[in-house]
Amino acid sequence: MQNESITPREEEEMRLLVVLEQVGKRMRKELALLGDRREDVVGFRQEFWDDVRMNFSDSTEVGETWSSIMQQVELLAERERSHKVASEAVERLTKQFDSPYFARIDFAEQGSGPEVIYIGRSSLVGEDGDTFYVYDWRAPISSLFYDHEPGPAAYRIPDGEMKGELLLKRQFVIRGGQLKHMFDTSETVGDEILQAVLSEGSDTSMKSIVATIQKEQNGIIRDEKHKLLVVQGAAGSGKTSAALQRVAYLLYRFRETLGPDQIILFSPNPVFKGYISRVLPDLGEANMRQMTFRELIEARLGRRYEVEDLFAQTEALAAAEGTPEGEARERSVRYKGSEHFFITVERYLKRLEQEGVRFRPLRFRAMTIASAAEISEQFYGIRASDGFGTRAATVRRWLLERIRQWVDSQIGEAWVEEAAELVDGEDIQRAYVDVRRRGGFHDEAFDDEEQMGERLRRRVAEDAVAPLVKAVKSYRFIDAVAIYRELFESRSLFASCSPDGKLPQGWEWMLQRIEDTIGRKTMDHEDATPLMYISEAMEGFRKVEGDIQYVFVDEAQDYSPFQAAYLRRRYPRARLTVLGDFNQAIYVQSQESGGFGGWTRLMSPEVTSVLRLTTSYRSTEEIVEYTKGILAPEDAASITPFHRSGESPIVVACDDGGRLGERIALDIEEMLGRGYGTIGVITKTAHETGNAVALLKERLPDEVPVTLITGGAAELPKGVSVLPSYLAKGIEFDAVLVWDASEARYGKEKDRKLLYTVCTRALHVLRIYYTGEVSSWLPRQGG
Repeated sequence: MQNESITPREEEEMRLLVVLEQVGKRMRKELALLGDRREDVVGFRQEFWDDVRMNFSDSTEVGETWSSIMQQVELLAERERSHKVASEAVERLTKQFDSPYFARIDFAEQGSGPEVIYIGRSSLVGEDGDTFYVYDWRAPISSLFYDHEPGPAAYRIPDGEMKGELLLKRQFVIRGGQLKHMFDTSETVGDEILQAVLSEGSDTSMKSIVATIQKEQNGIIRDEKHKLLVVQGAAGSGKTSAALQRVAYLLYRFRETLGPDQIILFSPNPVFKGYISRVLPDLGEANMRQMTFRELIEARLGRRYEVEDLFAQTEALAAAEGTPEGEARERSVRYKGSEHFFITVERYLKRLEQEGVRFRPLRFRAMTIASAAEISEQFYGIRASDGFGTRAATVRRWLLERIRQWVDSQIGEAWVEEAAELVDGEDIQRAYVDVRRRGGFHDEAFDDEEQMGERLRRRVAEDAVAPLVKAVKSYRFIDAVAIYRELFESRSLFASCSPDGKLPQGWEWMLQRIEDTIGRKTMDHEDATPLMYISEAMEGFRKVEGDIQYVFVDEAQDYSPFQAAYLRRRYPRARLTVLGDFNQAIYVQSQESGGFGGWTRLMSPEVTSVLRLTTSYRSTEEIVEYTKGILAPEDAASITPFHRSGESPIVVACDDGGRLGERIALDIEEMLGRGYGTIGVITKTAHETGNAVALLKERLPDEVPVTLITGGAAELPKGVSVLPSYLAKGIEFDAVLVWDASEARYGKEKDRKLLYTVCTRALHVLRIYYTGEVSSWLPRQGG
């Protein structure tokens, strides 16, 4: 009778204690193991060299010494591995003790009784190996929690579908091992839980959302059917979070065949990379590879050219706005990012299979080892059907052999003799070792000195041509820049490769621009991707990491169609997940590309899925409704706010820049006083950030940290961050203060989406300041 009086909450609290006791047992066991292994490893390191026999008196002793070292290294590595495993287990159990699970479902399979399932960030299994106290959120049965409300339900298993009835769906908020909140829900995820999570302050890094995943997000996370997944999501709809949970799911689902180094995520900027870096470790997974598209360009072209980045391009276009030069540059940016230009380059590459590849001659000082004509003859002497990669690799081997033969021919030349006379003692010692290794320096040998002299001369010659060998191995004999320039230098060639037989508007300006920039060893951002594509195609995409199985692209609406097609070629075997919001397409290269710049056309419709996330969870309802008013009505129609109330956005008129800085400084102090931990002061361009920081530091107390965020920044600090609009993408702040949203700054059509992007960074507070006339894109209500 006593048990009947126990409330559901008391029952859950008792159950929580049982689970925490299990976690505690495992914790004590792992800590003891960790302590033993730590002492073991430290002691082993101290004794390492005592146990190794060091003897280099002859080759036999050297071999035994090497064998002894390797045995000790392998033993140490094994012990350190077990130490790492124990450390990771303790870390995981510590998180489980804080919050072991967040949901419960009661599910009855057809023909069976109900089973009680608790769901958490990671599984917890009893010592018997059979009792599941907590199921991992990625387990197949856990999808019932995200996809269904009580009633008939089913979940996928590897060989089909398991049907039954969902009897109960309950959510928890557990912090510090204590049950704070508990809700029975009939919706996907209870509004109360979402309210609690979304009302929390922003952190300087993104949080895991496994407790609040919605049904539509769960579909993205668990999709295994499609090779191309395109996600259009409103600002704050959780698309990036869903992508990261998808990475965690894939690593769990295919843990036998997929590792984090086989997944790559392209982030919009270094700040964002740091911002999301904690999500996967919080879920118990190692981070996948992360890079920006800029880093890809730098790795390929940065050693030879000073390559403009996307942010510098944006600043340059803003500075030249309204001038003939600025208009010509903008046309060039739009065209070189287009599908039309990609097809033109593809057709140009087809022609190059037969003729026209430009090569650099191989020269040493004034001597020619292999002329450009000879290299071309070798290249085109190989069947075109073998492909660029095979032909280039064959020529590479031929050139390396040509260099070796040339070195042989130079051993007796005067320049080698002179250089050999200047070698230092270390080179002489190397020559001595080489000769001795070949069996020299016996009493009966009369030519040992001659052997040493020849070896010295050969080493001198080989060292002299070492840079040439390195260049050949890196395929530098292919002149990709000359090949690219040739396309623009010949009007008839360009027209014949163009899909419509026409030259683009401003073609002559583009030609002159290429001549000017490349002549100065600089490169415009819009030329970098086409040049990379030509270069890598000529080499057969030899550097492509073929083991990459999944590629994720965030802020995909900012990539040009050319860049999208290039990534598809670079990772031909990978499945693609691209996420973005065409209402936040802020860069010239992608503004006219029709939403996702050609992403949806990369693969056939049968293997492509286009999904939409329309509910905005980041901002309060007032902020979402206000920012919808910035967009064109047809673009805003599908955006739905989550029901979380807050204060209305405020628009503040200021007499001049000084007064604007003064008012923002006062409001920053107010925000800090209200407990907001992250405040973003967002300017339109990087040029304005320096002025903003100076004005704010003048007016704020010294103890208030004001940080200027630049394109090279890797993490977001607490306190006040001042940053340009394009670095705010994907990031959120408790309060956003928009610096000078005047008609002069945000008055053009192309500024509309930029202003929308800036304002939608706000979680709780949005304040907009301006001088002169306010931007006509801002709704007339709101302060």
